[in-house]
Amino acid sequence: MTTAVVFTSDPALSFWPTPPEVATDLVDAVLCPGFGDGAARGGVPQVRVLEPSAGDGHLVRAVRKCLPHAHITAVEPSGQRAAGLRTQEGIADEVVETTLEDYLASVTWSAMAGTFEPFDAVVMNPPFTLDGRPEAWAEHVLAIYHDPYLLAIGGVISAVVPRIVMTGKSKLVRAVRDLLNPRYGVSECERGAFGPVGAQVSTALIWMEK
Repeated sequence: MTTAVVFTSDPALSFWPTPPEVATDLVDAVLCPGFGDGAARGGVPQVRVLEPSAGDGHLVRAVRKCLPHAHITAVEPSGQRAAGLRTQEGIADEVVETTLEDYLASVTWSAMAGTFEPFDAVVMNPPFTLDGRPEAWAEHVLAIYHDPYLLAIGGVISAVVPRIVMTGKSKLVRAVRDLLNPRYGVSECERGAFGPVGAQVSTALIWMEK
């Protein structure tokens, strides 16, 4: 079944779909080298991947292409976009319509009940800003990294973020940068990488290990 790639930006919610080239670069650098095809012996999924701001599914599709047998959970706060993700056959194993904050709260409850299995990787293009939260992207990255239950030990986080992560002086930006390996934890995207989706913003790709 072929699914058309559709760009439906939503500036009011700071939603800008991840261009396919950026999605591929983000996924290939972290997931493809270390996780095989995502399957255990016999094709049973063993790698668990979370996309916590899944939008229209551009990053999810890149993960599925790289790890065809992984178990992928897509979290998306927009009801319309969550419904769209559910119609894309074979993309996400689980679609959760909620915010990242509420999803992390549910993870805590499940972990305390002994029913939560941690993720091996998080791949994300977080909202860069939200109302009253000019560095929402940094808040999301830090919340995921510091959550005590979400990631398995040795789990990885890969994200598309504003280029200011490389030079910014704010407390949140510095907190993110301090988690990156200075040699290979950040890579600047090409100028205009988000132009195809209507966003004139300078971006970078970051990777970190729990």
